[in-house]
Amino acid sequence: MVDAPKTEPYCKYVYFDLPFLIFVKDGFKDKTLEDWAKAYSEGKKDLPYSPYAPRTNEPGYLSIGGGFPVYLPPDKVTSAYVINLGNNIAVGLQFLRRINQNSTTKLCSEIIGDRTGRATFSSVRVNFDLKIIKPEYYYDMQLFVNLAITAVNKFIEHYRVIANRFYVRPVTPQVIQTFLVITEFTDGTSKTQTYGSGSGLLHGLGGAIPDDIDKNLRDILITEELPPILNTLELEIRDKLDLREWRLSVIESAVFFETWLHQHVRSLFKTNGLSEHEIDDKFHRNDTHKTPLSAFAIAKNLITEVSGFDFSTTTEFDEWCTKTKDLRNLIVHGKQYVVGEKEARECFEAVQKAISVIKQNT
Repeated sequence: MVDAPKTEPYCKYVYFDLPFLIFVKDGFKDKTLEDWAKAYSEGKKDLPYSPYAPRTNEPGYLSIGGGFPVYLPPDKVTSAYVINLGNNIAVGLQFLRRINQNSTTKLCSEIIGDRTGRATFSSVRVNFDLKIIKPEYYYDMQLFVNLAITAVNKFIEHYRVIANRFYVRPVTPQVIQTFLVITEFTDGTSKTQTYGSGSGLLHGLGGAIPDDIDKNLRDILITEELPPILNTLELEIRDKLDLREWRLSVIESAVFFETWLHQHVRSLFKTNGLSEHEIDDKFHRNDTHKTPLSAFAIAKNLITEVSGFDFSTTTEFDEWCTKTKDLRNLIVHGKQYVVGEKEARECFEAVQKAISVIKQNT
């Protein structure tokens, strides 16, 4: 008796929908949607299900730009974009344009500035040759999803510049939420798995924000007050970190610390009995132009003057200098553009530690 040949996985695809359109030639087809379109054209009542086709009970719609409720790519599709991810890993990237069916108007076109795919959007397929992946990682869905996101974001970073699509931004697993991970085997079979991702705990729709928070919201909305600047700046940092916009998160971290530092030191001087005019004079040099003091000068000298605490002798001061101040200066003065996740997170952590030690000692 001859043993059946052993089947092995040889390639993987990570498939998902982007929240916007990538206006490039289509790289793959959707057979299920093609079957729907064929049945629809033949006037059949029982249509195959496709999440990318109109609902069967839809009362009516207006089609603009194509005369047909769905978009089908031409017979010949384009080759995949090859994305070099480093570490000897390269993947293939293919797109398929879609018409958003959640509207009674079907727009078969690109609308410049459509950030959320209200008219059209793209599905994307990221192709992995498993020869470049160690066998122990073949079924690590999180690994493949993260690599897929990295590949798509590298594409987007270049596409938005080269194609002048300023409104297209990098994505995160939390933005996409649902992924299909498809494994193909040497015997011709395949296996499809679903991977989901979110940014935190689920909050059931049976609840809502707490009553006290809701009351605060209602009370502030009937005033002309703006949101507190420090809260706003901190949220901006967290937003940029979540979106993996590392360079911008560094700049926001530096701005957050300088704003907090100014407010805190001014408050300490006021507590010491200085007038607003006297406090203002503390924050600039005694020169003709009254040049404002740098954040470094305030952190090194004014904190000691107002409180007696020498922040400049602490580890937190050194870390703020190197991981926040110096990095921010390199970025804004054009000497460094690329910033990694580690640098961005350490930058924010340095700011948090600096604020904490100053608060504790002043």
